[in-house]
Amino acid sequence: MNVIFLEDVAGTADAGEIKEVKNGFARNYLLPKHLAAPATPDQLQRVKAIEKAAQANRMKFSEEWTAVAEAMKGLNVVVEVRVGPSGRLFGAVTGRHIAEKLTEATGRKIDHHQVLLGEAIHEPGDYPIAIRLYREVHAEVIVSVIPEGYTPEEAAALAAVVEEERAAFEAEQAGAAAGDADATAAEGEEAAEDTEEA
Repeated sequence: MNVIFLEDVAGTADAGEIKEVKNGFARNYLLPKHLAAPATPDQLQRVKAIEKAAQANRMKFSEEWTAVAEAMKGLNVVVEVRVGPSGRLFGAVTGRHIAEKLTEATGRKIDHHQVLLGEAIHEPGDYPIAIRLYREVHAEVIVSVIPEGYTPEEAAALAAVVEEERAAFEAEQAGAAAGDADATAAEGEEAAEDTEEA
C-alpha cells in the first residue's frame, strides 16, 4: 500500500514521505494511529504542509531533548539490586530498569528503547551508558549497580574484592591449563621416544 507519512516514524520514514509499505503494517498500525494516510491525490496536495509542520515539530523536540541531555551531563544513576554470595546479581539490570531511574531523575519519560545498553548488566560496578534521546541528541550517564543495603562506597570496595578474586581465579585457571599443556607435551615426547626404541 502506498502511504504518505503524517508523522515521523523512527526507522521507517519521516513526515511528508510517500512510501510503499505492507498492507498489514498500514492497516494495523500506521492508519489507526494516524501516523500515515493512503497516498490519494487529496493527501498528496498536503505534502508541503505536512513537511513544514513536521520540521517545526522536529525543531521543538530537538530543543526540548537537548535541554534534557544537558541536565543528564554528569548524572550518576544508582540501581540497587540483590546480589548472591559470589557477587553476581540475582537477575540482571536491563534498559527498562535504567529508563525508569532516568525518568525519576529527569522528570521526563525515558523509554527503554532510548537506552543503548547492548547486553544486560550482571555484575555490580559503574557502567557508562549512552542514551539516544531524539534523532541526533545523545547523552551519556554513569549507571552504578550496587548491592541492596550498601552505600556506593561500600559497593565499590566489594566490587574491588570480587574483581581481585576473579583475577586470582583466572590466573590459577591459566596456570593449570599451561601445566596441563606441558604435561601433554611431555607425554607426547615420551611416547615418541618409546616408538623410536621399539
